[in-house]
Parts: sequence; structure tokens; C-alpha cells
Amino acid sequence: MKNLLLIISITIALTSFDEADTIDHPRYKIKLSIDPAEQYIDVDCTWDIPNDSRGNTIHFYLHRQLQILELTINGNESFTISQDTSDIRYMPCAIKYTLTNQGLKNNKLSLHLKYSGRITEWPEWSPNVIGEEWTEIGSYFPWYPLNRNYGTFTYEVEVLPDDNYLTFMMGIEAVDNNWAFYANESPTNDIVLCASKNLKTIKKEIYQYSLCVAHSTFSDSLINTLTADIRQILFLYNRWFPPGGNTMCLVESMREKGGGYARLGGIYLPGFTDADYYDSRIGYTRYLAHEISHLWWHRADANTWEDWLNEGFAEYTALMVLREIHGQEAFEEWIEKKIKQSDGTDPVWQYDRNGEQAYTILNNKTPLLLYELEKRIGLEQFRRLMWDLLIDSGSTTYEFKRILENMESKETADWFFGILKS
Repeated sequence: MKNLLLIISITIALTSFDEADTIDHPRYKIKLSIDPAEQYIDVDCTWDIPNDSRGNTIHFYLHRQLQILELTINGNESFTISQDTSDIRYMPCAIKYTLTNQGLKNNKLSLHLKYSGRITEWPEWSPNVIGEEWTEIGSYFPWYPLNRNYGTFTYEVEVLPDDNYLTFMMGIEAVDNNWAFYANESPTNDIVLCASKNLKTIKKEIYQYSLCVAHSTFSDSLINTLTADIRQILFLYNRWFPPGGNTMCLVESMREKGGGYARLGGIYLPGFTDADYYDSRIGYTRYLAHEISHLWWHRADANTWEDWLNEGFAEYTALMVLREIHGQEAFEEWIEKKIKQSDGTDPVWQYDRNGEQAYTILNNKTPLLLYELEKRIGLEQFRRLMWDLLIDSGSTTYEFKRILENMESKETADWFFGILKS
């Protein structure tokens, strides 16, 4: 298999950052020096956090091999700090830090950290790796202080890589001497840095979107095919969903393990060849449609059973895309696959998000339930339901029930709750 790197970046809308005492989202300002061959990073990080329900404590996670050299809050060191092992399933190599002080109730807190270290430990399944051939670091380590309970965030990151490496990160890019500067003013949920020794970049326009393709060995014909497929997906989502306001990128990484994943504004996929894509184009279209839809389907808590709202709607809207582009037969083939794969699984209702059946429940069973709902209320009403759910920023099952009941009836809402529990 070829070693490939594909990055597709779609810039949608940017907002400005106000340096006032009150901020809407956490914000990072980071200087990162990285030597992929030595697996070494050195970080100077300022992290501004708004005071919502934070109280007198701050929690964050950081990879256990990174040594904190300096840490201040609003310029002082008057706080207590404790450490514990990670309680987040996808951050098994992290340390959980807790900072406590009675004075942590300001409108905005500014943490300043300096830390460094060699990162050599991660699970075999981890999509985050650092090494000479390919580096992809983000929240699975994490390499920056992270607490997802503080919500989405913006960032400015200056990267100084080894001279032989080129880097990529979501956001506006500028280069000054050896430094690469990235600014992402669209709130997102990860800071993923990719680095390798060979990147090519092509920019295209798709409707109101700016499309950037960066790759190592993709043919021109494959780039054109990917562009056409993404164009079709975005055309449909622009009809079905309210306007988005994020930056989206698609990264095809050179790692072979860890699988694909999506972030708010980003899709990260392991390598495939031209032949792979053409031979399985319907499958790749479904996958791209699923991940692109997470630009909209991301509001529910991904660490709880409520994640069915994110993953279930993302997968079912991807199947709707297949139906529009490749026809009813392709749609029904995928429905049949999901019926077989979900046979005997537990109910969606309060399933174990960390359990063995979680993937099957989210990606196979839940889309089938949404298909049943579409058949009951009709396609146009189902599209209206998606629109209303997104406009209302519904993020829980009970909010979903309220919206469905208001749009249809209590009987329909109760019926759907019933099949969630079956």
C-alpha cells in the first residue's frame, strides 16, 4: 500500500477574538517545538478559560510523559495541585491534574504552562502517533492541556518543526522563516498537528467553500473525483441543514493503525490508494458523508449514551446521501447490512458507551431506528425534524423527544422512545 497523505481543508466562516475579560470559549495560545524523529516536544502554552460552572477547581489532562516545568494561574502560583490516573477511556496515557484555589472565580482565568518530554507510549489502537515517518498528535495523547467539559475552543499555535518536516493544522496558516503559524477562530474540539517530509497543496473552490487538497502521491484524477464527491455531499447538506460555521479538513494520514475519526471541523483517515477509492467508492462516499455531517451532529455528550444523537444522525444522514447519489438499491443494501450486524444487540436506551456493543449500537442499530422514524413521519417531515433539532441545538434525548412531540405528536414521540428501549 502506498504511503499517502491527503488533507482536504474547507474554510467556511471565521469570527474574531476579543481580548476582554469575558470570553465565550476557551482559547489556547501555544508555541510548540517538535522533533518527530526524537519523539520530543517542548511547549509554551497560555490557556484562557471562561468562568461558567468551573467553581474553585480546574481539571485538565496531559500525557504522562510530559513534564510540567512551570505552571501559573493569572500570574501566580497560589494553588494546590493533585494528580491522578486518567478516567477517560480514549486518554489512557494521560494524567489528570486538579488545581484548587478559592480565588478561581474570576471572569476569565489564564493558565500558563511550560512542559516538555519524549512521547514514546501510546496504545496500539491510538490514532495519535509521533515518529520519523509520520506524526499526528491531538487529544488522544493529549499533547496540550485539555478538559472537554469546558466546551469547544479556539487557538493560535506557532510550530517550529525539525528542518526536514512540513506541518499541517486546521486554521489559517502563515509561515515565517522556520515557524508555521496556525489560527483557528472557528470553535473546535481538538488541536491536531500532522507532520511529514512531503506535502503538496492544491486549492479549489466549492460553492462558498475554499477547498485545499494537500497530498503526497494522489493522482490528479483521484483529487478531481474526491472534489466531485465532496461537492455532492455539501450540496445535499446545504439543502438539509442550517448553515454551518466551522472550518473542515480531511486528513489522510500515513499511519496504518488507529482507524479514522472526526473532529469539529476535521476528518482524519488512514491511508488508501487510488484503486482502493475507485473500487469502494460507495463505501468511501458514505464514510465521507458521515464524517462531514459531524460539522452539524456534534452537540450531544460523546462520553455518554447520548452520543447516539451524534453518531446515529451522522450515519443515517450518510445513508440518505447514498440514496440521493447512488440510488435506492445502494441505500437498501446498507440497510440490510445494518440489520444483520445489529441483530441481538442491546437497546440504544442507556447503553454502555464504553461497552463492547457501543460501536454496533451507534453505527448500525441507531440508524435503523431513525429509518423507522422516517418511514412513520415521511421524508420531508424527517428532514424538517433534523433542521429543527439543529436550530434548537438539541443535545439530549429528552430535548429530541420534545422537538419530535411538538412537530408530530406525543404518540409518535412515545413510540420512538419505546423503540429506543427495545
